[in-house]
Amino acid sequence: MFRKRIFFFIFITVILILVIGGIINIHLDLRLLALTPKILKYKPLIKKYAVKENVDARLICALIVQESGFNEKARSAVGAQGLTQLMPATAKELGVEDPLDAEQNIAGAARYLHTLYRAFPESQPDQQHRLVLASYNGGLGRVRDAQALVRYRQKASPLLWEPVRIALSQLTPRHASIHKKVWGSEEPPHGYFEGFNETLNYVKRVMHYYGRIRFYGKVLFFL
Repeated sequence: MFRKRIFFFIFITVILILVIGGIINIHLDLRLLALTPKILKYKPLIKKYAVKENVDARLICALIVQESGFNEKARSAVGAQGLTQLMPATAKELGVEDPLDAEQNIAGAARYLHTLYRAFPESQPDQQHRLVLASYNGGLGRVRDAQALVRYRQKASPLLWEPVRIALSQLTPRHASIHKKVWGSEEPPHGYFEGFNETLNYVKRVMHYYGRIRFYGKVLFFL
C-alpha cells in the first residue's frame, strides 16, 4: 500500500511538471483523445490525399482537430465550411464543388497546404509547418508582409517562425511608422492585421495537436 501511494505521488508530480512545463495541455490532450474514433474514421481519406499532395497526414489531422473537431458539416460565422473550414472563395479556387463533402474538403485542403509549403521552400520543416499554418489561417499575404518587416530590420531570418511571429503582431495601425519606411505607406500591402492573436494561437494549438499525434502515433491513430 505504501509503495502504491509513493508511485501515485510520483506519477501525479510528473504530470504536474509536464503540465506546468507546457508539455501536456490537459484541455487540448483530452479533446484530441476524445476525437480518436473520428480520426480513425477519416484516416483513410487523410492518408490518401496526404500522399497525393506530399503533405504530412498527421499535420492535416491536427489541422482538422483544430478547425472543426472532425465535424464535416461545420460552418463558421464567417462562412468557412467542412472539416478543414475552407472559405468559399478558396474552395472554388481549389476546385472543391461541395466543401461539406468530406473527401472533397480534405482533398482541397491537402492541395492548398501543398501550395503553401511550396511558398517556403528554404525553411526547415519545423519552421515551415508554422509558416504554412499561419498562412492557412491568416493568409499568405499577411505572412509575406511579416517577412518583409523582418527583412527590413535585418536582425533575423524571415525563414524562421519566431521573428515572423513577432512581425505579424506589428501589422497594425500602431506600427504605421515602420510600415511607412518599408512600403512607403502606413498600411501594409495586404492591409492591417488586427486578428494576429487568433492566428498565433491557431499555430500554437495545431502544432500542439501535431506533436501529440506524432507522440501517440502508431499506438492510437495509426498515422
